[in-house]
Amino acid sequence: MTDLEQYRQEIDAIDQELTSLVEQRFEVAKKVAAYKRAHALPVLDSSREDAVIQRNLERLVRSEYETEIAAFYTGLMAISRSIQEKM
Repeated sequence: MTDLEQYRQEIDAIDQELTSLVEQRFEVAKKVAAYKRAHALPVLDSSREDAVIQRNLERLVRSEYETEIAAFYTGLMAISRSIQEKM
C-alpha cells in the first residue's frame, strides 16, 4: 500500500465518523425546529450561530485552520437551517 492509499483510508475512516456525527446533529436540529415552532421562534438565531462559530474556533489546536473551520460551521448551520425550514 502506498502512502497515498494509506492517507485516503485514514480520510475514509474520519469521513465515516463525521457522517455519523453530522447525521446526529441534524436529528437534534429537527428537535430544535420543533421547539422553535411550538414557541413561535424564528429558525435563524444569528447570535447563536456566531457563538457556535466562535466557540469552535477557540477549540482549534492549529489556528491556521480558522478560516476553514468558520466556513465549515457556517455551511453546516446553513444546512441545519434548511432542514428546520422544511419541517
